[in-house]
Amino acid sequence: MRRAANALHGRVGRRGSALLAFAALDTAYGLRLATARPDSNTLYAWLHGPVPLWPWAALWAVVAVVCAGGAVRGKDRVAFVAAISIKVLWCSLYLCGWLLGELPDGWVSAAVWGAFALIVGLIAGWPEPIDSGEGRPAWTPPLE
Repeated sequence: MRRAANALHGRVGRRGSALLAFAALDTAYGLRLATARPDSNTLYAWLHGPVPLWPWAALWAVVAVVCAGGAVRGKDRVAFVAAISIKVLWCSLYLCGWLLGELPDGWVSAAVWGAFALIVGLIAGWPEPIDSGEGRPAWTPPLE
């Protein structure tokens, strides 16, 4: 298993590996939304009011596909923008729900999704490390 993970990491790099992790997260969240009953969660009920849950699920699935595609293609700018955008959207939805009094603890989830969007943004700004020739990174160059 570790050998397969190292081979994949060698192909897509750290940024691509992060995008694949985001794709897995976005897929899981999209599947949850696709299979959730609107009355099973306060957020789901609130979201289901104006729009059924399946379009939300489809949006998460599209972002997952974009992230996975960006990881394997190596051109990852659009993938990182998509990964950040969906998390900012979710942060904003929770924050709006909280401010409108519909989601009593929405500020907590807004903080979590906002922080996660920030982490995605930080990773997007990191350069790939330089290969030492031994199949492992020697160092990561400083940002200029």
